[in-house]
Amino acid sequence: MLHLEKAAAIIYQQASKRPGFEDLSTDEKWNDIAVDKDRVIKTLTHKWKGCISLIAELKEHPDVKATGIEDLPESYKLEKLEGPKADDGKLLEDTARAMVSAILDAALAQHINR
Repeated sequence: MLHLEKAAAIIYQQASKRPGFEDLSTDEKWNDIAVDKDRVIKTLTHKWKGCISLIAELKEHPDVKATGIEDLPESYKLEKLEGPKADDGKLLEDTARAMVSAILDAALAQHINR
């Protein structure tokens, strides 16, 4: 299993070392870490095979279920090596990104909302 909760802790730990971070409001802290969070998401979802693996691994995670993110529909067909047919992988990538983001957001909220 991916250690997204650890990734969130590291994102927060690095952000908290920046001058003035602890003095920011909650919304400002979320804005400040957005770039780091997005970097983690992009790293994990930059390839279709990675997205397929992520979805398979994360769809049962409690934070994903709590957010109500759906698995890919059964009718979503993948070509053998070319990737998704209909939408150039947009649904695949969007689904994987949403799942990763849900887990990171829940874990980061524990740090930010202390």
